Amino acid sequence: MSPYAPAASITPTLRRRRGLTEQAAVAAVDQACRRLRLSTVRAVLDEALTLAGKEQLSYQGFLAELLLAECHDRARGSSIRRVKASNFPRPKWLGDFDF
Repeated sequence: MSPYAPAASITPTLRRRRGLTEQAAVAAVDQACRRLRLSTVRAVLDEALTLAGKEQLSYQGFLAELLLAECHDRARGSSIRRVKASNFPRPKWLGDFDF
C-alpha cells in the first residue's frame, strides 16, 4: 500500500450515485456547489461543459479547468478586497493608467 493512499476508500460514495438522470445530476451539482461555496464553478459550469465536449477534455482536464477558474476568481476577489481594505485615498490600477 502506498504511503500516499487515503485511509478510507471513496469508491462506495462514487458508485451509489450512478443512476442519476440528467436533471438530477444538474440539481445535485448545483446544490453541492452552493454547499461548498463554489460560486464560480456554479456560474461557468454550462459553458465549461460545452467547451469540454468540443475539446474532448478528459475528466481530469475538465475538473482542472473548473478548479482553476474558481482559484483565479477567488484570487481576483482577494486582491480587490485587499486594495479596498488598505484605504488608499484613491483607487489606482495599472489598467487605468494612460500611457
